[in-house]
Amino acid sequence: MAIKARLRLILTADDVIVAESDDPTIWQAAFQAIQGANVEQVLGKQSSPEEDIAWVPEEERSAILSLASDLGIEPQALLSACHPRMIAPYIFLNKRYWEAFKHQTAERGRTAVSNAVLAITLLLLWGEKINLERVALRDGMAVLRTISARDEHASRAVENCPWLQKTMGKIVLNPEKISRAIAVAQAFCTQSAPEWSDAD
Repeated sequence: MAIKARLRLILTADDVIVAESDDPTIWQAAFQAIQGANVEQVLGKQSSPEEDIAWVPEEERSAILSLASDLGIEPQALLSACHPRMIAPYIFLNKRYWEAFKHQTAERGRTAVSNAVLAITLLLLWGEKINLERVALRDGMAVLRTISARDEHASRAVENCPWLQKTMGKIVLNPEKISRAIAVAQAFCTQSAPEWSDAD
């Protein structure tokens, strides 16, 4: 006949018992923690989005949380895809996400998104969170250089993009098409194809 050991966890301060439990889950978590395991993982506790990026400087973290919320994605997904910063060129693209996005979008037609348009869209959305005063074509090119990408027809692509507008030497988001800009940024950060309706 098999003998089953009784598991009991007893917490003491000097020789005084301050707590005890017969719960095998708590016993196992304590045992694994003593062995060096992550207690939160053992107990299945989920960290908050803010805790996941606690290492990011506070001002930057606040802006990242706000943009991630606008895009409907986790802050860590935003960081992984384009690592937004408060120093130029402000957006630092991830090559793997770039490749996945390009495979999901058409080269021509209504759902096509050029290199420059993608870079500037991300930059403008981030710029709103950090009060970036001016975004010009050259700023989008600087973002592209973070992964050694280029766009030979950048100016024309921006002019033909319904959610971007050129005004007084700078590029801004078209407030009537903001949903498309958000859809593109969300798609890039989730490595999927952008989705919008004909009415967008």
